[in-house]
Amino acid sequence: MRYLSNINNLFVVKPLSIAIATTLVLSVTNSAQAKTLFSDTSISLLYGSDYELAEDGELTTLTLEHASTHTWGGVFFFVDRLQGASDANNSRAKDIYGELSPKFKISDYSNSFIKQVNLASTYEFGSNTNGFEQDNFLVGIGADLNIPIDGMKYASATLYHAFNDDKFSDADDQQITLTYGWEKNNFVVDGYVDYSFNNDDLEDQLHINPQIKYNLQDVLGIDNRIEVGVEYSYWRNKFGLDGVNQSVPSALVKLHF
Repeated sequence: MRYLSNINNLFVVKPLSIAIATTLVLSVTNSAQAKTLFSDTSISLLYGSDYELAEDGELTTLTLEHASTHTWGGVFFFVDRLQGASDANNSRAKDIYGELSPKFKISDYSNSFIKQVNLASTYEFGSNTNGFEQDNFLVGIGADLNIPIDGMKYASATLYHAFNDDKFSDADDQQITLTYGWEKNNFVVDGYVDYSFNNDDLEDQLHINPQIKYNLQDVLGIDNRIEVGVEYSYWRNKFGLDGVNQSVPSALVKLHF
C-alpha cells in the first residue's frame, strides 16, 4: 500500500495512464511470447446505500475488469468509477480507484495442493474530487491452490509487503490476500479477503468482499455471460480508521465480453 518517497519523482503522468500503458505492454508481450490459457473482460454496475464515509451512505460503482492467465503467469486489472449521492451543495463525490496485478510463475506442481508458486505484485492507484491521491506498490510471494471442492475454479493466497503513499499513511505494512472463484449450475461465488497489518499510522484492516451471482446467459439465450446478484462488503477499520466498520450489501449486474 505504499512506496518509497523518491520513487514519486519518476512519474510524470497520471496513475491511470500508467496502468493502461502497462496493460498494453503486457498484452503485446503475451501475444508475442506466451500462450494465453484464459482471458475474461467484464463491465459491472454496483449500487449500495449504506457505505461508510460516503454521502448518505450511497455509492454507485462502474467497474471495468480484466483477468487472464498465461504460460508465464497472469494479469488481473480493474478500474472503479465511484459516485456518491449529492451533498447540500448539490455536488457529488467522484472517485477513481484501480489495481494492476501481474504475477509471474516461479514453479508449478502436479497433483499437489499448491499448483503454482508466483512472484506477485500490485499497483494501487486512485484519486477523487476532494484532492485525495494514492500510489501504492505491493510485492510478494503467492500460490495458486488446488481446493478439492466441486465447482472450485480458482483459489490463491499471497503475502505482500506494501510500499504506501496516500492521504492516510506513507508507512509500509504487510498484506495477506486470498482470492477464490466457484461456479456450479450457473451460480457463481467469487471474491477476495484482504488483511493489512503492521502499519505504524493505521489500525489493522480486514476487508471481506464476496460476490454471489447467477449467470443468465442460458436463460436469455445470448452469447455473452450476464450475471446478476449481490456483493457484500465487510470492512473492519476502513482505510485503517479505528472503529470505522462497514457492513453493506449492494445490487450487482455484470456483463462479460
